[in-house]
Amino acid sequence: MGSTDLVILGLISIIGWIVIGVRLMALCNTNGVSNGWMSFIPFLNYTRWARLAGKNPWLVLLWIIPIVGLILSLLWLNSISEQTGAKSPWFWVYLILTIGSGVIASFFHGLLLAIVVIILTVISIYALWMIFDPTKQVGTAHKA
Repeated sequence: MGSTDLVILGLISIIGWIVIGVRLMALCNTNGVSNGWMSFIPFLNYTRWARLAGKNPWLVLLWIIPIVGLILSLLWLNSISEQTGAKSPWFWVYLILTIGSGVIASFFHGLLLAIVVIILTVISIYALWMIFDPTKQVGTAHKA
């Protein structure tokens, strides 16, 4: 990937971070989860995922163990998607892209790789957008 491709991917990632942060904050506010502004802070945003999934946000500290962060985030996202009714198909789309994106991207090189990575990033952002639907109630969210 060239520098232009990396800039485009970076811009899409930043826009995605903001868009998903807004959507996650709205879901937190809708469900009475405090400190929704943490949705915009790297690492702390996953404490909001835990809270919405009805789990202890301090579990985020387990992320110092390799792979645990990925597993916890997918478990929490699964719980949130089940509770909001967005499980089918958006959780599965996100799960497949999260686990398989490296394998998928390894089949491509050059400009085609850049295009594939950008498309996978946009689809992942859209899947999270659909899962973090603030019009849905999350049943087990705690108000702390």
